[in-house]
Amino acid sequence: MNFYLIGADYQSAPPEIRQKIYLKRSQIESFWSGKAGLDTAILVTCNRFDISIAARTENEIIESLARFKQEFPEFYAHSYIQDGVFKVLRYGLRLACGLESQLKGEYQIMEQLEAWLNPDKFSESLLGFWSRIIRSAAEIRFKSGLNFNENNIAKLLFQDLRALGVSLEKLELAVVGTGKVAGLLAGYRPRNAQLYFVAHKNRLKAEALASRVSAKVLSFDQFRQIIPSLDVIVSAAGSPHIILKPADIPDSVLQRDKPLYIYDLGFPINVAKELGQKKNIISKNLDDLAQAAKNTNRCLQRNFNLAEYLIEEVVSTRPDLSGRCALLRKDNEYIESRYPAESVSYQAAG
Repeated sequence: MNFYLIGADYQSAPPEIRQKIYLKRSQIESFWSGKAGLDTAILVTCNRFDISIAARTENEIIESLARFKQEFPEFYAHSYIQDGVFKVLRYGLRLACGLESQLKGEYQIMEQLEAWLNPDKFSESLLGFWSRIIRSAAEIRFKSGLNFNENNIAKLLFQDLRALGVSLEKLELAVVGTGKVAGLLAGYRPRNAQLYFVAHKNRLKAEALASRVSAKVLSFDQFRQIIPSLDVIVSAAGSPHIILKPADIPDSVLQRDKPLYIYDLGFPINVAKELGQKKNIISKNLDDLAQAAKNTNRCLQRNFNLAEYLIEEVVSTRPDLSGRCALLRKDNEYIESRYPAESVSYQAAG
């Protein structure tokens, strides 16, 4: 069986191109499930769009990629291609270890991959291949210490607010969306902060999140009414449409004595760009938070180095993917003496 992967992410494509690619998701899925007729699995996260491909012959994949290039030239022009089992293996391990993420080393990508790996939607070949990648990556993350040095978007957001001089005491923060970001913010909410979950469609999920942290659930109309009292708005809805527009922000916000911070952390983009040009509004996105994470990344460099080493051992030993990689049976003392992992502790916000 031959394995390829073609994708576009935050490194290969600017946000506006990724937005266009995302909006063509159904056409892209139809191409690979219909015209191409190959075994495929498509992974879409807030910063990547990856298409895993499996076929009996390499020529089948190359011919399909040529047709894909003709139908989706913009995607192809901003893509990367991993051609062959060992390149896809290396990429998959790096992806699951968070080494390809904007927030390097994050654990949430593992949760996304595990949720993505649905036996009902995967061919037998791709299911087996990616299941083994994820199992191996879980052991690599543990051995390298990445699981003990969690880097996530909620911590970074509250660190960023502190750096901007915002007091986290009695903070009023509204989250539009009920997905991964909302769950993280619920878990890292500063003490005494008032959290609101804005439910557009999934009110039951919003209520479940709210019950964990004594938060409140609002409809979108109720949310608009309380905007003048908010300190922070986090948009992470994953909607294909702009959901926060200049008309949604009352004039009183533009005239008050403190700014309104808006973080657009979903994808596609949910916040109108014009809002960032308004007086008294500070607008940020995932790229801004990733920049702020660089100091944290330096603290974790030894962990990243060890993960890189373990991944390369997996690839270079040409493992039998049907079982545990030879690397993971190596003597712990040998590995740790060459690449000692460090544990770094962080304080929760508040």
